[in-house]
Amino acid sequence: MPSTFVGNPAPPFDLPCTRRPDPSRNRARLVDYKGRWLALVFYPRDFSMVCPTELIGLSQRVEEFRDLGCDLLGVSCDPVELHDRWIATPKSQGGLGGLNFPLASDVDGEISTAYGVFDPRRNLALRGTFIVDPEGIIQYEVIHSLSIGRRSQEVLRVLTALQSGGLCREDWMTDGSNIDPYQILQPGNIFSHYHLDSEIGAGTFARVYLARDLQLDRPVALKVFNRDCPVTPSTALAEARSVAALNHPNICTIYAVDDAAGLPVIAMEYIQGRTLSSRLRMERPPIDDLLHLARQIAGGVAAAHDAGIIHGDLKPDNIMVADDGLVKVLDFGLARRVDRLGPVQTDETSEFGIAENGDGLFGTPRYLAPEQTLGDPATFASDVFSLGIVFYEMATGIPAFTEGNVLQVMHQIRNIDADAMAVAAGEPFTPLLRSMLVPDPTRRDVPMRRIVAEIDAVCESV
Repeated sequence: MPSTFVGNPAPPFDLPCTRRPDPSRNRARLVDYKGRWLALVFYPRDFSMVCPTELIGLSQRVEEFRDLGCDLLGVSCDPVELHDRWIATPKSQGGLGGLNFPLASDVDGEISTAYGVFDPRRNLALRGTFIVDPEGIIQYEVIHSLSIGRRSQEVLRVLTALQSGGLCREDWMTDGSNIDPYQILQPGNIFSHYHLDSEIGAGTFARVYLARDLQLDRPVALKVFNRDCPVTPSTALAEARSVAALNHPNICTIYAVDDAAGLPVIAMEYIQGRTLSSRLRMERPPIDDLLHLARQIAGGVAAAHDAGIIHGDLKPDNIMVADDGLVKVLDFGLARRVDRLGPVQTDETSEFGIAENGDGLFGTPRYLAPEQTLGDPATFASDVFSLGIVFYEMATGIPAFTEGNVLQVMHQIRNIDADAMAVAAGEPFTPLLRSMLVPDPTRRDVPMRRIVAEIDAVCESV
């Protein structure tokens, strides 16, 4: 028997039940509730001291449960005949005086045992509450002693929190509308242990806030994934753990992944400066500065490659240049597991997603490697190509691929003339780009460390 049922399939059951409120139904089976939420309430005995007020309270709010797509089912070890008598007995005599959901009979305690609430010494069920999602997975469980009653309001609060994607505060009681944890994401508010100062960035997958970590008293960039972005806290945590192990001056440090407030958020090093794309729009730096920037970018990516980590979405918007000129590469691998929610539109030129198994696309179209445009997952060689496109934009001041819709851009990438692009970039980038922009990934075998070494050699000769 698991120590906790949360996250596990609910044990199946097929029990006789009362015909009220549905006269055509005399059995309660778990499979009957598939596709809907189920609040499963175990209680010890009919005609007990606490149970009538509990079940009556739930019955009075049954419409609120139904509005949330949730059914109610009570289970005890008493037979159906006793349930029927209890329901028919007036409240003034200790009965229920009617009930708006069925009561099921687990006479031998088999189902109560399966759910871990059976007390064999007293031959009855403890006061257990389970919330089962439409897929039959238990999302919430609590077991009280026989002397502690339950509130229908609390069950509704938890149900609403589960459906809205985040556990609500104690004072966020349901009012018939879904609790939205995103409502707290406003400057001046406290989210988890972060005080939000301002929104500093927004993209397809997430928003980024300048915040102060109240526990460690330091500024952080707090990345919060958007409502329609299928990133789970566990996925974000798995990605962030590998990246957090990187320790390099040109890689943005990840401090923590926090899902305590019900949303997956990543707390990162806050960098006071501008993105590389913003800097290139404002000015075209001299060659010496460009080489210095290129060396830092390549150094950060090389350190990640040394650790076996692929970026997968290198672009100027993912590269920060601090006010003192220090480069920080952002978002190593953190978006590679995001699946696209809908079909790619032919007029799109912004971000779109990739499935981890390669069934789809991810990235910003104009910075993809040719193999990524075919749906292949990103590799070290893909990072080399994307960085070559970034270097081309740094050298020329214009993006390499700007004309047409996403399909036309991907066609241009697959048919790139590496030599022409390298010549257009000019010295000292021409030799680098000739090897970095080779269309065939099997022939694009230049490791990132070699790129760093070649930039170093150029810097020494300039």
